[in-house]
Amino acid sequence: MRHYYIRFFCILFISLAANSCITPYNPDLGSAQTRIVIEGIISTLPGPQKVRITQSSVYTNGSEGTNIGITGAHVYVTDDIGNRIDYMDIGTGNYETDAFVQGIIGRSYQLHVITPDDKEYISEPDLLKPVPQIDNIYWEYNREKKEINVYLDLTDAPTPGDGYLWKWQHYEKLTYCKYSEVVALPNGGSTWTLCRECCTNCWDIIQCRSCVNIASDQYVNGNKIKKQLITSVPYSDYTPYYLLIEQRSLTSNAYAFWNSVKAQTSSTGGPFDAAPAPIVGNIKNIADAKEKVLGFFGASDIIQRPYWQERNQIDDTPNPVQPPYCAPVTGPPPVCFECIEGAGYRTSFQPPGWDR
Repeated sequence: MRHYYIRFFCILFISLAANSCITPYNPDLGSAQTRIVIEGIISTLPGPQKVRITQSSVYTNGSEGTNIGITGAHVYVTDDIGNRIDYMDIGTGNYETDAFVQGIIGRSYQLHVITPDDKEYISEPDLLKPVPQIDNIYWEYNREKKEINVYLDLTDAPTPGDGYLWKWQHYEKLTYCKYSEVVALPNGGSTWTLCRECCTNCWDIIQCRSCVNIASDQYVNGNKIKKQLITSVPYSDYTPYYLLIEQRSLTSNAYAFWNSVKAQTSSTGGPFDAAPAPIVGNIKNIADAKEKVLGFFGASDIIQRPYWQERNQIDDTPNPVQPPYCAPVTGPPPVCFECIEGAGYRTSFQPPGWDR
């Protein structure tokens, strides 16, 4: 009987506790702080030269963390001999120069931004250093991953403090510019059934936008930089694979900035990784030195090299990619679709060195 009462009171206590009034604890986590982001480059490539100005967005405000473009700012660049280059507002936070504007090797460039609320920002001067030519481009096949690793060599200049940044773009010529009418397949997949051919020549542009591929001459000053990995080409066909490889010069300050970006973006989130922190660049608020401004404005000499990766020289079977299915057209053929230009995604302009 004693055990019965003990059990009864235990159950009663738990029931009362579960149904009692509970005052929820809502800790004040504070509000995320938005910051201005200013990024741009002036290079030796033909213009237009570009600057982008945005406001970092709070992830929970419905925008999924997408930065919001700032329009209506006054943007211009000055060099070390007093020349001024004005940028035009083309919308959504993007600003461009005239097409003929190019940076000049040996000049230092400084960005000036006046926002619509009269805040004035200025970058530190960045010297436009020359970049050496690419000595050699070559490849090695990774049989396990069925990838072709593309490398390059270059000879570093004898001047100390040189940095390099590499980018690449793959251009793929399109037959069809629009797909529609997605239909489910028996195996659970889906495919396109109506395909509209391009009205003109058109290329899709594929690139890694989050990749930070850099090097410095700290330990190789004046010597060769060998076997610098540029990208890995998928072995999915025997056809040639086109790459436009870009090599940029970096000052020591620019290299330090991009090295910080690389360190943060390559973090795996492990227990020994450094805690993420805003990466502050070389731009400041003239009237408020305490404001943390994100982004970087730099000057670079840029060379571009087209490269065709021949994929028919490998003694292996490629991993084919299933192309979209286009159903046979019955009746009048559909009207062709225009090649709609998309910044860095699609173009009707033939890429350099395209001869296939």
